[in-house]
Amino acid sequence: MFSFKKYVKTHMGNFFTDARSITMEGIYKDTDNITPLIFILSTGADPTDNLLKFAKERGFLEKLESISLG
Repeated sequence: MFSFKKYVKTHMGNFFTDARSITMEGIYKDTDNITPLIFILSTGADPTDNLLKFAKERGFLEKLESISLG
């Protein structure tokens, strides 16, 4: 996880590794039908509730597809 965070910070900037700067609304603006949202999580992190709440508020809950790779 530390190596991945360092890689992202080096190649993309601090914004992408600072969880305080991330909101579901901000993330949503960066996605589209060919740009999926992929969460790379540390132990104990679980954005599922926030994601489901956001999808419900936007009326997309029935269109949301979630796949666990771990």
